[in-house]
Amino acid sequence: MTHFDTIQKGAQQMGAVLSDETIQTLVKYLAMLEKWNKAYNLTAIRDVEQMITLHLLDSLATLPFITGENIIDVGTGPGLPGMVLAICYPDKQFTLLDSNGKKTRFLTQVKMELGTHNVTVANERVEKHAFQGTYDHVISRAFASLEDMINWTLPLPKDSGNFLAMKGVYPSEEIATLPKGVDVVSVEPLNVPNVQAERHMVVMTRKG
Repeated sequence: MTHFDTIQKGAQQMGAVLSDETIQTLVKYLAMLEKWNKAYNLTAIRDVEQMITLHLLDSLATLPFITGENIIDVGTGPGLPGMVLAICYPDKQFTLLDSNGKKTRFLTQVKMELGTHNVTVANERVEKHAFQGTYDHVISRAFASLEDMINWTLPLPKDSGNFLAMKGVYPSEEIATLPKGVDVVSVEPLNVPNVQAERHMVVMTRKG
């Protein structure tokens, strides 16, 4: 099975409707990630099939939560899930923020080669980010604890915006230690094809 077929099948299993063109772009992104990873160690995962499952499909599992127009992915690493989402949603605006220069250089190259003009790459620490109160979604995938995520990103969403934190097992202890300024709206299980481990999306909002 080609990488195209694997991504297409996985997306279909999750109920994600992707055009052939979108899947082709994801395949190109995957090829760039594999190539750059050999030189720059962008991700610990080396096997391409595992990259598809643990990175691409895992990122695609967040698609239903992206209802707004302006999204920031904090600690995006090599663009997970931000670049994947930007490829799938070319009409929405994505800011991919990471303090690691190697990773943001990779993202700048991806943006240039794939023509993802709806992406802004921000090589900075999240607490220095200027666009506060402007985002519909603040999303984070392999980030620190929920408490740290909220403490660092609390000013970023607009009043109607939310925080989307991807987690493994149901994070009961982390939810219990959340700062007082946020409410947990829901914790949704994510079903990622070929991933046996538990995955959850924690949806949070600032208290009015």
